[in-house]
Amino acid sequence: LVLTEDEIRVLERWIAAGAPYERHWAFVTPRAHPTPSIADGIWARDPMDAFVLRRLEESGLRPSPDADAETLIRRVTFDLTGLPPTTNEIDAFVADQRPDAYEHLVDRLLQSPHYGERMATNWLDAARYADTFGYQSDVYREVWPWRDWVIRAFNENLPYDKFVTWQI
Repeated sequence: LVLTEDEIRVLERWIAAGAPYERHWAFVTPRAHPTPSIADGIWARDPMDAFVLRRLEESGLRPSPDADAETLIRRVTFDLTGLPPTTNEIDAFVADQRPDAYEHLVDRLLQSPHYGERMATNWLDAARYADTFGYQSDVYREVWPWRDWVIRAFNENLPYDKFVTWQI
């Protein structure tokens, strides 16, 4: 990007007039914020909940009641794998009385090969992935190895910088 002389003069006048400058948020080191005080301390299970609840309280809203176990497993399974839970998976989760049953469920879903398939969907859509050119007189294109690599990369939790670099 090259600025014109007029654009440079506009920026110089803006700076000379005392334009505020802040570094872009992506380049600012994150800092911890104190956990806010909230009216309903029972609902908040961790500090993040306190931030959410404070914002709800400011808007005059209340949290929704906790979902029952069947609804919860259905939501998280669809979200992480794109598939519904099986009847056996629902029964096992409903019967799991451990306090960290939900965390175990999420860990199991993250280990599923379907997790990578679900996560790869958006990436492949953005990259306009297709096995064909999409025309009536279509020709097959052998690009499925890249699709499978993207799915494996998500399942193996490949760091983003390597994920992007290895595709270029």
